[in-house]
Parts: sequence; structure tokens; C-alpha cells
Amino acid sequence: MTIWILWLGAVLVVAGSVAQITHRASAARALWLLAVFAFAVAVVGAVIASEFSPPLLLTVVVAIVATVALTVATGEPKKSMTSRRGAE
Repeated sequence: MTIWILWLGAVLVVAGSVAQITHRASAARALWLLAVFAFAVAVVGAVIASEFSPPLLLTVVVAIVATVALTVATGEPKKSMTSRRGAE
């Protein structure tokens, strides 16, 4: 079951990347956050089912870090105070 949840998370990451390429940033970020949730569920499921192993932990941690990095890197750029004042 854990492997299927990891694959589901991977599919969500790919779908988010496709949404990002088609200029749907909000949909991409939502899909990536769902992927992080799927990866977290995989960890909880593995711990509960006693399938916990170091390679699984490493895979899930790398997947979560990479997905969060995608979400943060593609966020809307923050405007500085000087550019906000110039717009007014």
C-alpha cells in the first residue's frame, strides 16, 4: 500500500509540473501540496504497518523536500516596499 501512495504522490508532482508549464501556478501549488500530504501519509502508513526501513524514510524525506522546494520556488515573487510605494 505504501508504494502505491508514493506513486500517487509522484503522479501529483508530475501533474503539478504540467499545470506550472501551462501557466496555472495556483493549481500547480495545490497539486504539490497534495503530493506532500500523500508522502506524509505514506510515512504514517509504513510506521503503522511496521514496514519502516531506512531506504523508505530517505525516499520519502527527499520527495517531501523536493516537492516543498518546487512549491516555494514557484511562488509569487514578493514585492519590496519601494516598488509598492511606486505603484501607488
